Formats: sequence, structure tokens, C-alpha cells
Amino acid sequence: MSSGFSPQPKVSFGPPLAVGYTSNCEIFDMEMFRRIGADEVEKSLSLSMPSALGIISASSVLIISKSVDLIVNAAKYSVEMSLQNEVAQIKIKDFFSAKEFLIERITDKSRRTIDVRPLMVYMKYADGKIEILLRFGPKKTAKPDIIIQKVFNLSDDEKSELIINRDQFFYETANGELRETM
Repeated sequence: MSSGFSPQPKVSFGPPLAVGYTSNCEIFDMEMFRRIGADEVEKSLSLSMPSALGIISASSVLIISKSVDLIVNAAKYSVEMSLQNEVAQIKIKDFFSAKEFLIERITDKSRRTIDVRPLMVYMKYADGKIEILLRFGPKKTAKPDIIIQKVFNLSDDEKSELIINRDQFFYETANGELRETM
């Protein structure tokens, strides 16, 4: 627990999920007041969660480790979308052939242009789904629905009908290798 007038549990959650997206890989870390095995934590959390949610895994980390929100910097998304395979392959090829791919990032406080080309590790289309692996970090974040809208020339209505799931988190090592978080 934190100290002070209103103590709170020491919990750090992973990157936030955009409104309207689904996920099967949300992550968090928490500091415990005594050492408890990962199996016991997993069991206790599972018993106290709604039946629609589940724990995939739990593990112990050193107390000196960085919090999960500081380590994770890439995510894999899948997007259900009906396209002709040839059209999808051409649009994806065009994206990766481009020197830069600019989108406008609009927030409540600012409007700026960002090049999402260096953020995209890969994009592929198969069996009615687009799968992308996208880097993110401070001042270099873009939502998959905005990128897909621009790559595939979708209207705002078509974009709002996309079903987007965050499938997995990754972190990038100092030498640029991407590794799964769990």
C-alpha cells in the first residue's frame, strides 16, 4: 500500500485499451506486502473476478524491475475486415513501400501529424483479418483503426464498424529484438 492520508494498493496497469476495442492480453503488476507465489496470486485473482474475465498467467518479478507500463512498447492487433485478398495485399505493399505514412493525431489539447511507418513492424491480411504489430511510446502512438482507415481508404462509418482486438504485448530490447511479455 502507498503511504499517506489515503493509502492505495501499489498496482501498475499496462497501456490503456482504446474505447471500443477488445482484448485478451491486459497486463498489470502489483507490489505485495509479503511474498506470495505466482500460483497463489493467480488462484486468488481468478476466484474474485467476474466469470467473463480470466487470468492467463501470473509470474513473480524482482521488486527492482520497471513497472509493466514502462517496459511494454509494442502490441499485436487483429481486425476483422472483409477485403479482396489482392486488394489487401496491394494496399499493404503500398504502405510498406512508402518512405513515410502520415496521419493526423488529434487529442483534446493538440493536433499534430505523425509518421506511423516506423511504428509498424508488420501488417498482413488473411482469412478475413488484418493482423498488425505496432510500436508505441511517448509522442509516438497511433490507434490501429486510424491507420487502417487511411491505408484502406475507409469512411468514418466503415471505420466505426471495425472489430479490433489487442492480442498480445511485446517489448523491444536494446538491440531491436521484439519479445513477448508473457
